[in-house]
Amino acid sequence: MEAIERLAAEGVIPAAEAPRISRIARGDLVSVRLEIRALLYAGVTLAVAGAGLFVKEHYREIGPVAITLALSLAAAGCLVFVARAASPFSWERSPAPRLAAQYVLILGVLLVGVDLAYVEAQFRVLGPEWPYHLLLYSGVALVAAYRFDSAAVLSIALSAFAAWRGVEVKNALGFLFRNGGSRVRMNAIACGLLFLAGAAASARARRKAHFEAVWGNLGCLLLLGGLLSGALGSPAWTLWGGALLVAGAAVLAVAVRAGREAYAAQAIVAGYLGAMRFVLHPIRDEKLLFLLVAATASVTLWVLVRLHRRMQGRHET
Repeated sequence: MEAIERLAAEGVIPAAEAPRISRIARGDLVSVRLEIRALLYAGVTLAVAGAGLFVKEHYREIGPVAITLALSLAAAGCLVFVARAASPFSWERSPAPRLAAQYVLILGVLLVGVDLAYVEAQFRVLGPEWPYHLLLYSGVALVAAYRFDSAAVLSIALSAFAAWRGVEVKNALGFLFRNGGSRVRMNAIACGLLFLAGAAASARARRKAHFEAVWGNLGCLLLLGGLLSGALGSPAWTLWGGALLVAGAAVLAVAVRAGREAYAAQAIVAGYLGAMRFVLHPIRDEKLLFLLVAATASVTLWVLVRLHRRMQGRHET
């Protein structure tokens, strides 16, 4: 307490802030931000789930037009509330709005998705081209994410885009891939490369550069996951495994140079699993398999710990 009073007297900290800092030092003031965020997220999830259950149970009594109108008004109300609370648009990181507004935005975007899905299910607006409602939803969420500076909504937009490609690729590549797993695999790899390009563009152009992590993490997950799927489940697993090791090494090199710990961790884990496919393939002794897996997993864990410490040390300096 004396140190805080001395710092306040010397002007190091504002005198008006000294009482609050003293309360924190004594343990009288504790942050509940994490708990509030968890409650708000749970509230948004329950609200969307409740809306879906209500529509399911009472759609005959209420009618599709009334339900569509109610969902549209609810979504519009959420977005109008957020628009009034939001800061003016900027390509830089915008000042964070009130905590409630961030979750109202997520609720509004999710309600837009529920509304679009319900309209398509009831009125068949797009007919056989119904997957395009996922693309439309992705576009709406993408605009909302950039306008209101929300990484959570951006992840919704990118997930919806990947889902659209997952459905659409069935027709586009069906003559090449009879196996459904192959179609999903190729879609994941293509979307992963696209999202990684989005991450690079965000960082280099400095347009919402802090969104790079959203683009990049999802891109790495899809790219490495698609290649790993081929390495573990395809008859041509050697080719897929080789591609996985090359891609993992490239991602790891870029991640270490740029200081992106999450990218590097994904590359190490995916590369480990792909390499183990080559190592364990000719082995039939169960005891030897167990020992190899235990030993290599321990080494991989040690590498991840060392990577984390190195990255933390770089950030501190």
